Amino acid sequence: MDEIDPPYQVQQTEDQYQVLDESGRLVLNSRDRANAEQYAALLNQAFQRGFKAGFRAAKRGAPGS
Repeated sequence: MDEIDPPYQVQQTEDQYQVLDESGRLVLNSRDRANAEQYAALLNQAFQRGFKAGFRAAKRGAPGS
């Protein structure tokens, strides 16, 4: 299975760091870059685990597999 692009990214504004989802929606504002990056990493890890679990479940449930 190919890796997918992480859906959560950190973007710096003038005085804050924002965690945005793949649609550009704001998830978190932080004044500390490390906190924003940590939060984005946790969200991306949870997303990746859910994506992989769904992929495996779909493979198991596929007819003829």
